[in-house]
Amino acid sequence: MKSTIVSILLSAGACLASPVAQADTPVSTPSPTTLQQGAYWIRGVTPPNYHKYLQTKPANVPGIAVLESHTTAGQFNIEGGQLVNKVSNPPLYLWVEEPADKANPPRTLATFFNTTKSTFGTFAWQGDTLTWSVPSIRRQNVGAWLVCKNQQLFINTGAYGYQTPAGCSDHTIHYYNDKTANN
Repeated sequence: MKSTIVSILLSAGACLASPVAQADTPVSTPSPTTLQQGAYWIRGVTPPNYHKYLQTKPANVPGIAVLESHTTAGQFNIEGGQLVNKVSNPPLYLWVEEPADKANPPRTLATFFNTTKSTFGTFAWQGDTLTWSVPSIRRQNVGAWLVCKNQQLFINTGAYGYQTPAGCSDHTIHYYNDKTANN
């Protein structure tokens, strides 16, 4: 399974600074249906990913970040600039692909969850919008994301809603703090 995730990330154009640490046969932690204290759901709020939730597939194990069903949604918070899935044990941290050429990064930077803290960039809330930034990459909108093939989530390094890569859709993603995730 570990080599599968690395292969998928590399085929998506990811330049991994650190391989995804994953057991050969991951055991998914069931996603709670009630929001834990101090955590948030994170979801898309526009079509075609209206009320699709941030998670991995299978749920709550290291792997590619996707927007999918509310029934398997992760629960998150930001701690020290790290986006942390509070459901998994050990906790999972969202990583962003680190491109070789930061002055001219690719339009899409892959995202994935790992058991170690990310070393590239900082996550923050801007209102209820999840943002990511790093001083070495200039972005017009730090809250711009792309959802592409197989619901995979990417950082959008270009302009939101302009020259969107084929097969992708522009999104901002937001926290939601109701007791239950809904469709």
